[in-house]
Amino acid sequence: MFHEFDVEFRKWVSAASAKWHYKDHQQNEYYEKIYARLGSGLCEALALGIREGIILTQGYAFRLKGLPAKKGPYKWFGPSSSGAPSPYWEYYVQAAEYVRLFGLATQRGLQLTFEDGLMDLALYGSGQLLVYCEVKQHPAQIEALIKGIRNYEQEIDYSRSDRGNDPLRKAKYIKRKKPLYFCGSAAGIRAEYRVDYPKGWEFRLQRDLIPWV
Repeated sequence: MFHEFDVEFRKWVSAASAKWHYKDHQQNEYYEKIYARLGSGLCEALALGIREGIILTQGYAFRLKGLPAKKGPYKWFGPSSSGAPSPYWEYYVQAAEYVRLFGLATQRGLQLTFEDGLMDLALYGSGQLLVYCEVKQHPAQIEALIKGIRNYEQEIDYSRSDRGNDPLRKAKYIKRKKPLYFCGSAAGIRAEYRVDYPKGWEFRLQRDLIPWV
């Protein structure tokens, strides 16, 4: 299945190169570095999503099955000064996570969303926010984000700007949207928490297993 991803990925690179007038003959080293950073499992998850029609590719962009027509397309790459398309790394992990959750959501009659406000991914049931999922590329980024969010469990300064402060922004969103569970996901790690709202706290993350996924 990795071969399937390689074939698709090279098409995306070709389309992006044409868009920004880059030379469309990237060396194997370019692909090898990207594949090493993504990991074979993630690449195969994306290939599975394409094969099953969950990821719908359009040039160097993509849409996702089950989302409203107004959502997307999302781009796999951005321009760079290196003369080669620069991957939007988190979208690869986020799209792979969408593929993983899509079948589960369909089986359980849940609604799966992508780029839902400030939430990377979310699961709803009967209109209630069940799971709020944040995605990063590296495990260390997720660990740092969760550590930062937990700093605001007891008190959030709502007068403080959250611009440039992602943990504060996410903490405000948790308090406002009140998910039952929170998940931090990256390539190689998935940290799952139950979200409680005890008296005297803004919220509290408790390590737990998300029952629907």
